[in-house]
This record gives sequence, structure tokens and C-alpha cells, in this order.
Amino acid sequence: MLLFVRSERLARMNKVIISVLSFFILFLSACGADVDEILQSGSAVPSEAESEEMDPLSAQEPESDFQTVVEEEPDRIYVYICGAVDQPGVYELKSQSRVYELVEMAGGLTEEADEKSVNLAQTVEDGEMVRILTREESASGLDTNAGLTGTVSENEPDAGKVNINTADVTELISLNGIGEAKAAAIVAYREEHGPFGSPEEIMEVPGIAEGIYARIKDYITI
Repeated sequence: MLLFVRSERLARMNKVIISVLSFFILFLSACGADVDEILQSGSAVPSEAESEEMDPLSAQEPESDFQTVVEEEPDRIYVYICGAVDQPGVYELKSQSRVYELVEMAGGLTEEADEKSVNLAQTVEDGEMVRILTREESASGLDTNAGLTGTVSENEPDAGKVNINTADVTELISLNGIGEAKAAAIVAYREEHGPFGSPEEIMEVPGIAEGIYARIKDYITI
């Protein structure tokens, strides 16, 4: 009797399973799925390699070779400007700069400057001295080539030096240790006593002691 009951239960379970499978197959067929392919595949879980092929985000794009373009720093030059400009001195410029750019860096021309004494459109070179003449200097017949002298030559020992017999206050203050007061005193002494006979005579000017002369003696001439 017990065996008959168990057999009957197994038969009922088989019927239920068969019914469920039949319904599942009918459902898949209605959805258009290939039942035979599903049954033969065994597992619908793709392998790791297949997952990587299916995932477009996992594919790494080839690295691009970017070349960093470094612009070379333009050549720099140093030029000395003196004479009738507001701020005489040595200035750093780009290569192939023009005289007018140098004049602008030096604060511009003074009221006494003779703009015609120098070619403002000319290019300047490294180590060059640009001297802007005053109208008085131009009228006195001072060489106009002094407006743009170029580099100091060993064959011209006085090239690049300040002539204390012709320099104005603006040019004199370019000397180390000479301020506006001392420069004005030099001009006043020169007007009263005439041109200096030697560079050492500048020590006769009030305020120009031996210590100051020692600092400027290599940079002045007559």
C-alpha cells in the first residue's frame, strides 16, 4: 500500500515537471527563441574572453604619441643707451629689436634730444652702445655716428666712454656715483672754467672726491 502511494506521488510530480517544462518551451517558442539552440548551449553565461570581446568599453584604444612642442626662447641681447633719454642704462631686448624699442624702454627722449641724430628704425646688436645727442651737441658738429656707436673696439680705447667736456647731465648720471647734483656741478664747472684739460681735473669739481674719481676714471674721457 505504501509503495503504491509513493509511486502515485512520483507520477504526480513528473506530471507537474512535464507541465512546467512544456509551458516554458511554449513560452520561448512564442517569443521567437530557438529552443534547440538553448537546450544545446547548456549555459548562457559567456566566458571571460567572450565578455571582453562583447564589452566595447574594455577594449583599450592605442596610445597616441603626443610630441610636446617646446618653443625656443628667442635670443636675448644687451644694449647700453645713454645721452638724451630719461633713463640711461643697459637694457635686455629680443634679438633684432629696433632703436625705437630701446628708447621706449629707457623712458623716451628728453626735451633736449635731437631725434634726427639717430635712426630709430635701425636694429641693435648685442653689446652695442646707443647715444642720443642733444640739439646742442648736434649743432656743435659732434659726430652723428656717436648716436649709434656699435660695440667697443680694442683699437679705440675711448670708445664707449663718457666725454666729460661734452656730456650733459643726463649722460653724466650714467656714471657710477654721479647723481643729478654732481652732474650739474660738473656742467657748471665746465661752463665757468672751460673744458677739462685731463680726466683727473674733474676732482676740482665740488663734491667729486678721489673715491668717486677712482670709480669713474675708466669710463670717462676728454
